[in-house]
Amino acid sequence: LRSWFRGAEWGPRVALTVLTVAAYGISVPASANALLAWVESRETAPSPAEVKAHGMGGAPRVLVLSAGWFRVTPQGHVVVMGAASWERTAAAVALWRRVGGQLLFSGAPLPDASDSVASHMAGAARDWGVPAEHIDVETRSTTTQENIAFSAQAFGLKPGMPVVLVTSALNMPRALSAARAAGWNVLPYPCDFRADTAVKWQHFLPANEGPGAFEELAHEALGWILYRLRGWA
Repeated sequence: LRSWFRGAEWGPRVALTVLTVAAYGISVPASANALLAWVESRETAPSPAEVKAHGMGGAPRVLVLSAGWFRVTPQGHVVVMGAASWERTAAAVALWRRVGGQLLFSGAPLPDASDSVASHMAGAARDWGVPAEHIDVETRSTTTQENIAFSAQAFGLKPGMPVVLVTSALNMPRALSAARAAGWNVLPYPCDFRADTAVKWQHFLPANEGPGAFEELAHEALGWILYRLRGWA
């Protein structure tokens, strides 16, 4: 490789160098953490007083976007609540304990529509003490854009209505843009922060978390571009 590099023309050498640097950057957590911190710092969680003031009559509508997937088993499809599902549910329940209001869980149905991640998140909220009358569920949406569109129908969220939006900090820019495009008066309440802002030498060594974080970053960036092109954000 060294002899080829020395004998190669300028163009191939530059291309190989760029590819090597790019591969290293994607493989180490340090670069992913820097980008995550930049995206996640765009919105900060408001205080309970701000959330309560954002509600109608002091009772905020808190829309919680689902996060999870399903697994195929011999018995059929099974809902899987990932880490983001639990983080978003826990944040919403903790907020409800301080300000009350209505928790609205949205999305991620099974292919046969027999169950959904949103239903499981709502069930967890009930198990953690939120009364059933303070919980509503929308089970049709499969994307962030559908979370907004179908929630508007299911929960009667009309343009101009105040809505508190709970989702992962990484997903918040795209979700917030879609919610504002729907005309809502949105108060973002990010949670599930992923960036590790402590600088450690280990973050400069290749690790699985680096490419995984870049995959999520690319998903959100490409999704936001698509939403802008489609007029959804």
